[in-house]
Amino acid sequence: MTPLMLVGVIVSIIGVSIALGVTFYYLSLPLEAPFRKFLDSTLMGMPYLLYFVIVGGALSGVGLLIYVKAVRSGVAVTHRRRGPMALTRPALRRPSASLPGRAPKPKGAVTSPDIVEEIEKEIEEIVKGTSEVPETVEEKPAAVEEVKQPLVKVISRANDMVCPHCGSLNPIGSVKCSNCKKKFYEPDDPSKSCPVCGAPLKLSKRISEKLFVCGICFSELEIAPELQKSLKL
Repeated sequence: MTPLMLVGVIVSIIGVSIALGVTFYYLSLPLEAPFRKFLDSTLMGMPYLLYFVIVGGALSGVGLLIYVKAVRSGVAVTHRRRGPMALTRPALRRPSASLPGRAPKPKGAVTSPDIVEEIEKEIEEIVKGTSEVPETVEEKPAAVEEVKQPLVKVISRANDMVCPHCGSLNPIGSVKCSNCKKKFYEPDDPSKSCPVCGAPLKLSKRISEKLFVCGICFSELEIAPELQKSLKL
């Protein structure tokens, strides 16, 4: 409420109070009361009570006019501040043209949603791969190959070969004697020959239960029992 409105309200209340207050007070007074006699007295042909009522009515009317004027002035000021409300049509949004200096995206370009989808697919594949437990294949223990012991084992190796014909010494690997030019032996099965000089084991001589001496190079050999039986040593 503006100050001018407040003044109009106060003036109207004062005017109504004068008109009604004096009238009700007049009616409540006895006939012999001096103030009632004063109000009954006339001035220019009208009693004073009527003057009070006219003045009160005039004041209330003035206050009402002031209040109405203040209200109208306030509405006008508010209307000026806010301005008339114009109904504007919302502008249609047009597709923005590509900015200068920025190349348009090619049709086959990968956008961020595509990258996110690819990452999610890869994560799902990884999770599936880890969840699937591969079947464990029981590996059968490899058969242990039996290590075959050699049928002939060299205990001591000689450095020379002795000719069985003339007794001359010849280096290991010789076929004929360097002195008499005769062969040391006739070749036999390698599995049944001396590992040092190659002479047949049937020429060997027993020196113990398992040990034998080659008849050509005199190397000490250990011959397996089954080979001994086959050679009849």
